[in-house]
Amino acid sequence: MANQTKVVLDGTLFAECQMQGENRDGMMRLTEDITERLILNDSLDISFSSSLYIHKYDRALKKFIQAHYPQHTDKIFSKNPVYLSNILKWKNLFRTYLSKIPISLSYQEVSNNDIFHSFYYPFFNSIKKNKIKKSITFLDIIPLKINGYPKDLIHRTKQVVESIVGNFAISISDYSKQDLLNFDSRIREENIFVVPLAASEELFYRNNNLNDWIEVKNKYALPDNYFLTVAGNDSRKNVRTIIIAFCKLLDQEKFQDIHLVLAGNNIHNHQMLDELKVSTANRKKIYILNAYIDSKDLAVLYSNALCFFFISLYEGFGLPALEAMQCGTPTVVSNTTSLPEVVGNAAIIVTPTDITEVCNAMYEMYSSEQLRTKYSEAGFERSKLFSWQKCANDYAQIFHEISSR
Repeated sequence: MANQTKVVLDGTLFAECQMQGENRDGMMRLTEDITERLILNDSLDISFSSSLYIHKYDRALKKFIQAHYPQHTDKIFSKNPVYLSNILKWKNLFRTYLSKIPISLSYQEVSNNDIFHSFYYPFFNSIKKNKIKKSITFLDIIPLKINGYPKDLIHRTKQVVESIVGNFAISISDYSKQDLLNFDSRIREENIFVVPLAASEELFYRNNNLNDWIEVKNKYALPDNYFLTVAGNDSRKNVRTIIIAFCKLLDQEKFQDIHLVLAGNNIHNHQMLDELKVSTANRKKIYILNAYIDSKDLAVLYSNALCFFFISLYEGFGLPALEAMQCGTPTVVSNTTSLPEVVGNAAIIVTPTDITEVCNAMYEMYSSEQLRTKYSEAGFERSKLFSWQKCANDYAQIFHEISSR
């Protein structure tokens, strides 16, 4: 097709999708959901580049493309990786320091395209030196603003920022964009675009089917009435405040038929109950899911919760809040960073450090079916503003604009 914009996608994350199998994280799912729609866009000519020069990654990328986009198996720019990268004792060295090794990976095929886009990883030296226009999906700079993150993640985040300097980025929220601009004055605002994320329609949907609920309830030993929180062991997720507020609710109101379900990190959550010296009576009302939640069970878990609480201190987007709203679950979020931008007026917004305020939100959601219905419907309608198709359309439009500059 005439006037197609030729886009080369960095193959590194696709290779990791192949290596991870079904146990893929959110960033991998994002990459797959957008790419499968970009490939169907007739205004784009999509190719892939094996830019991480390791045998394992090169093979995995080819397998992934063959399995998911077989019509693009001849659209992979790849050369035989360096022999040393296939020797066990050198693999970690190459994975960590490859971008600093002076090996030329500048394929002529890449140069003949319009844009090189990475969904996650910073540009390797071979791409940095290539004349092709470059863009990267930008998540956040949280590891550079909050202490306690692993050194490799801090280093990678710094590299992402450096990759954006002089190039283009697609931020997942207005907040993340402004955060980036405030962090590094070298970055030009007109080079940063914003495309909100979306929640998978296959995984997150209203599911109040009684048989499905009974199956999931028995599988994870769930209570009948529960508030839900899904969060990992990152302290910024603020699970501690949720536990304290819930215990305060129980102590004040003596409710017997409401529980708190914590999913996402059982070891961390058990330790937190110990640290907070939660009483035996209150512990019986707090369910910590020890099993990994199968993807197919997520919609049922969300849909049957009385309310979803996501009072994180810092988010680049806040996808769990959108996932909950898409399941029709009434939602309570923080008034911080990107979360108000995601939920609009379709959720209760609280100060995440105010235990009384969080506790009051729990009381209101427990006590009023009318309030739950209001925010269930409002959140569900709000979630319709976000979709992977819209996301992919926005990406395509941005690629065209970058190409024309």
